[in-house]
Amino acid sequence: MKLVKKVLAFCFLFFGIPLTVVIMLELMNPKTTTKDKENDVAALTILTVPSTLIGCWLSWSLVQQNKKEQELLVESEQKRLQLVFLELIENNAGTITVLQMTKNAEISTQKAQQYLDEKAKELNASFEVTENGNVLYRFS
Repeated sequence: MKLVKKVLAFCFLFFGIPLTVVIMLELMNPKTTTKDKENDVAALTILTVPSTLIGCWLSWSLVQQNKKEQELLVESEQKRLQLVFLELIENNAGTITVLQMTKNAEISTQKAQQYLDEKAKELNASFEVTENGNVLYRFS
């Protein structure tokens, strides 16, 4: 459906915009007769403006559709991370490391640390530094 919308938007805009420009230039030409100007206005009103408006509307709806899809992806990823986080907390008696989050959530260590830092602030977690220098987050 998206491909059809893209093709239609392109076709409507490809037809509407250039013809609108040509007709507008023709209307501004002082050598154009009154009868030709009337015909140009009719063509502009009936063909080119609606075509351009439909093309713009289709393009706008594609942009909105992409935004909604992106929001759903972000929301889905947040839910997945939340489930992994809760599972790790439950299985490890309230403690978790960045490495555990990285491994189980299959995300980068930077993203895992950022996520755990946010959760630590949100849930008032405490921190410990292990002997090998890893940060251990403790959630009560």
